[in-house]
Amino acid sequence: MKKTAKPQKNQAEIVNIFSGLEPEEIQILMRERAKTAALNMGIMLLEQEVEELCGAMFSRKGDSLYHRGGSEQSSIIAGGGKYQITRPRVRGGGKEVQLETLQKLRNQDLLDAEMEKNMLLGVSSRNYEKVVQGYSERLGTSKSSVSRAFQRASKKDLDEINEGNLSSYSFCALMLDGVEIADRCIICAVGITEELEKVVVGLVDGDTENSTVVRDLLSSLLERNFTTGTEKLLCVLDGSKALKKAVRSVFGERALIQRCWLHKMRNIQGYIPKEQYAKLHWRMKKLMSLKTFADAQTEYRSLRSWLKGIADSAANSLDEAGEELLTVHKIGITGELRKSLSTTNIIESLFSVARRKTANVKNWVNANDNQRLRWIASALTQHKTSMRKLRGVKQKNILLSALGKTLEQQKISA
Repeated sequence: MKKTAKPQKNQAEIVNIFSGLEPEEIQILMRERAKTAALNMGIMLLEQEVEELCGAMFSRKGDSLYHRGGSEQSSIIAGGGKYQITRPRVRGGGKEVQLETLQKLRNQDLLDAEMEKNMLLGVSSRNYEKVVQGYSERLGTSKSSVSRAFQRASKKDLDEINEGNLSSYSFCALMLDGVEIADRCIICAVGITEELEKVVVGLVDGDTENSTVVRDLLSSLLERNFTTGTEKLLCVLDGSKALKKAVRSVFGERALIQRCWLHKMRNIQGYIPKEQYAKLHWRMKKLMSLKTFADAQTEYRSLRSWLKGIADSAANSLDEAGEELLTVHKIGITGELRKSLSTTNIIESLFSVARRKTANVKNWVNANDNQRLRWIASALTQHKTSMRKLRGVKQKNILLSALGKTLEQQKISA
């Protein structure tokens, strides 16, 4: 009869240790053992690099090569915190040799990103130390350390949105809207690529009524190699005159302006009785759903006549947008793609994500270091992987053709 192998001694010891513990105690012990294993792995990687540089222990490859220089206390990053280890030292040419492995194990960007992720999930800097993997003996997880890490990571996100090179994209549309968050108006620019992907390309803390702020934002896009593959650029705006002025100033006649019909409807509501709101909404939806530009023009005139019968100011408000409400009709876009490109709801949806992730911020006090913008940038960057393409991909070629698709990408110049 084949004998059954006996469990190894260390396995039996583990079973005995765990058998008398409560579930919570088992989880704590498992986390501590995982931490120890992770730190030992880090030390093993360091020792491996030392051996490659110096040879096996007590050996020398030659007088001109590196040699071991003892050890010292240091720290590495694991599980969102810094942990203390005893690491080997190497010397050569009369000076300390920086170990490449140690630099990787101490990469501050990784720790900053981990802290940033947890804070966006609602963990405060005050309570951060309590939740990082449940490990003990952490270093660098104090309230001030976590705050500094988040500032570094969020600034990196904001810089990427506002300063990153855009030449790898080919845009066909641009959306602009001013959204209130944390008692401030934040202007957001979202580019739409030829593949109907959404890319946040600009965030500024300002007012959509300030054309200078918006113009500076748009001008920065040109400096960052904002590139199109179409002769025209569809610009979807929230309705502010300053936005339109800035778009014309920067892009000139290349810009085809589509006014957000939801913003215009809200403006008109300010001039009519509340009992007419439902009918106004129905009529605006009907206007935007008509397939042809000719039918939309007819309905537009009917809508204007109805509004004039209620209040001249309501009809004047509609006139302020005019046929810029119907640009998507004019270029032949229908269906789901028209819904996406006739409002700035894309930006509203992105900012709803930002509001959720910033809900636990109680004090917006650091106005001088772009605190609001950094938080929003971090929230949108983390959400980036969940952002889907615009619906209506079957209409993509119609859109590109209407905008004057060219054979080669072209950088927009001022």
